[in-house]
Order: sequence, then structure tokens, then C-alpha cells
Amino acid sequence: MPAPTKVLAKLAKIIKFGQDVYQLQFLVPNRTIRFKAGQFLHLTLSDFDPSEGYWPESRVFSIASKPGDQMIEIIYSVKGNYTQKMSATLTEGMSLWLKLPYGDFVVERHIKQGQAAVFVAGGTGISPFIPYFLEVIGKDVCPPLRVYYGIRDADHYLYKEIVETVRTKADVQIVEGPFDIKMICEEIAGMTEAVCFISGPPVMIGAFQNGLEHAGFPRESVIIDAWE
Repeated sequence: MPAPTKVLAKLAKIIKFGQDVYQLQFLVPNRTIRFKAGQFLHLTLSDFDPSEGYWPESRVFSIASKPGDQMIEIIYSVKGNYTQKMSATLTEGMSLWLKLPYGDFVVERHIKQGQAAVFVAGGTGISPFIPYFLEVIGKDVCPPLRVYYGIRDADHYLYKEIVETVRTKADVQIVEGPFDIKMICEEIAGMTEAVCFISGPPVMIGAFQNGLEHAGFPRESVIIDAWE
């Protein structure tokens, strides 16, 4: 896995979805940051002096861009004091310190060749799956994949164009809309050879873990994006 590094990145673009969800696009001059699809980064609003080594208060966000791209993207929802401060103070053109990559929510590390995968994404929880989708789009063949994408409304349908493109691939099924957790868990439980990846709010993750266990799906085949 790539070793974490600290970089000063330029906030190139801010895109707003609905009332409380933002996409941030960062440019790191003169270098490409190595990471795996599914990993996350630390973002700080504070000043950082590399010579001192002390990393200030920060928050973590899944990386939503494709490995190898010049731009680094994240999506965040305004939920607490830190993200409220982000939405109030971030402007295009400013520079922020990032620390990346981190995490083991990497599909290729948990499935065997040809093994089916199930993605469960709630809201901004779609973020860690987007880099994987982008990699799949560029391949002739991809493993069997079923995606459950929970969205509130059309304004919060994130990365719709990418999701729709992935849908056209053979062996890919995508279901969007409000979650019926009991029904989804029963459907997943029937895929006994699959590995299930879950990303979203902690309450949602817990509900799916409990539902899958109750439905008889193997606990060791459930991988969660648990950095929150």
C-alpha cells in the first residue's frame, strides 16, 4: 500500500449538491499522489509547518477520484462543527494541507479473482466506490457487482453520470432510492459467495451489519468503511 504523505493542495473547484453536500476538487502541483480505490485522506483547515511535524486537528474523507488522476476529489455533508466551518470558510483558490492515503477499504484486497461484490452506499458513502467504478469503466470485463445506492432525492444523486456508465457494464446491477434494509439484507444473504462492502453513516452501517447477520450472511464477508 502507498505510504502516507502530507501535501499542500490548491482547492481548484467547489460544487454544491442540494443544501448541504459539497464536492471539493484539489490540485497538487507537480506531482501525482499514489493511493488505492477506497482509501481516505485527512484534511485540516489549520496551518501546518512540516518542519515541526505536529499534525493539527483534521477530519477524514473518502477519496472519490481515480488513482493516477491529477485532481483529488472528496465529497462531504455538513453535519457537525468542523464541516460547518468548511462550508463557511472554504473558497476556490485557497490552499489546504492534506494527509493521505489511509485505509483498507480496498475491494481488490478482499475479493478473489472473479468473485462477486456487493456495494451498499448511503448518501456520500458512495465516495469510496467511485474510484472503483472509474477503474471498472476502463476494463473490458469486471467481476459480478451489485450496488445499492441510498439517495434522498434527485439533488443528492452524486456522480450520476459515472453510476449510469457503470450500469451499462455486463454483470453489474444498480438499485437506487430509499433503503429497505430488511429486504436488501435478505437479497444479499442469498449471494453466499459474495463479499459485501458498506459505506455510509455509522447508524446505517450498524443497521446493515445487524440485518445481514440476522439474515445469515457470513460476518467475515462484510467489509465496512469504519473510519468515522
